[in-house]
Amino acid sequence: MERKSVNLGCGPVFVDSAEWINLDFSPASTAVVKANLLDRLPLVDNSASVVYSSHFLEHVPRSAVPVFLRECFRILEPGGVVRLVLPDLENMVQEYLRRRNAGEHERADFVVLELIDQAVRRESGGQMATLYELLRQNPRNGNSDMVSYVRSRVGENLVDLELPKKRRLDLAQITRSKVWGRLELYWTRSLVRLLPSAFREQNVSFAQVGERHHWLWDFHQLTAALEEVGFIGVKRQSSDRSHISGFAFDPLDIDSEGMSRKGESSMYIEAFKTTDPVRP
Repeated sequence: MERKSVNLGCGPVFVDSAEWINLDFSPASTAVVKANLLDRLPLVDNSASVVYSSHFLEHVPRSAVPVFLRECFRILEPGGVVRLVLPDLENMVQEYLRRRNAGEHERADFVVLELIDQAVRRESGGQMATLYELLRQNPRNGNSDMVSYVRSRVGENLVDLELPKKRRLDLAQITRSKVWGRLELYWTRSLVRLLPSAFREQNVSFAQVGERHHWLWDFHQLTAALEEVGFIGVKRQSSDRSHISGFAFDPLDIDSEGMSRKGESSMYIEAFKTTDPVRP
């Protein structure tokens, strides 16, 4: 059986080749297969040599993470590698304290957004999108330091004028499903307005599905979770370093300018599938 590399929760970033299987709940291309990644993965046991997932695990409810990792383990061949990229809680906490103690309050405030915004936002994009819009309006006059800092932290290129504006509506690109999605959103909002305001503020969110973070991980937590399902040899890597021979750093972890696609606030973790029996 030919072993494949699998990209879980790929979004619009994937390798379009016969060697890769790209899975996502909302496929961005015909090269991506629709799949519920919180259910049994549509792959047979021991069929993958590599399982890769970038900035997906933090969106998985904490209680569902063991099931997801067991599925990664199941589809990997013995000796196969899982590579996970996700926000690094330890890095963000250390960066926050360093910038705040140095009096670099604008940067410290941005790290607060890194830590909290996607966990609590109630509108798509949250406060981070508002900040990005302000920085994009005048990226080279007065904001250049913060634009560079944002790029280094999370990989967001705010001087790329080709980036779409969240508030710009291109009707020519809206599919029928998106039209229905917008209609459903308007209908839902109209019903929500009937609820008491205090209840709305505390319990209702219009952030998009898959946009919010359910957990923040550090190396210690993730190592324990991986080892619990049978992985061994858990180790930190980087955006340009891997145990995986011939790994597609570009486009998966490095952008077209050779920079880390998800910035220095991410951790890159790899582990191997043991050949020992897995504990029930």
